[in-house]
Amino acid sequence: MTVPGDAFSFQEVNRILKGKKPSPLLIGDVFGTAQRATRILYLTDNAGEIGLDSLLIATFREMGATVNLVVKEDPFFEDATMKDAIFFSMDKLVGNISTVNGFFVPGRTTSRLSDIFKKSDLVIAKGTGNYEALRGELGGKKIIYLLKVKCKPISTDIGVPVGTFVVKVEK
Repeated sequence: MTVPGDAFSFQEVNRILKGKKPSPLLIGDVFGTAQRATRILYLTDNAGEIGLDSLLIATFREMGATVNLVVKEDPFFEDATMKDAIFFSMDKLVGNISTVNGFFVPGRTTSRLSDIFKKSDLVIAKGTGNYEALRGELGGKKIIYLLKVKCKPISTDIGVPVGTFVVKVEK
């Protein structure tokens, strides 16, 4: 068995930022869903991305939304942890920062995080791992997935080629 690869390279990110690579594929009413949200549960992915996450979270705050952040307990591969969140001053941007050992799955977490999840009207989940952990687990709650499709099973599930960056709304 192989581990999915094909992560973003620096050169690829640079091309995206310069508009030389196709924009992410939007599936569903991403902007409308985000604009209507007032209580967001934001599930982070890689530590290297959390600085950019802070920009998106700051925008949600400007729109009047409350954001609660979930990071991994230390250490967890290269995923964002509490230390990373504090480094980027996320504690000043969000209502609460929770940690999970592994991936967040409703019903398999602390009562405090479970309560935050129940009160959220939108979940934003970054990365393939969060997609796999949450697919079909939210009981109808709105979710926006942000991920790069890295393997054939997820490519088939979403209906896009491997390598596609996807922003997908699901209910």
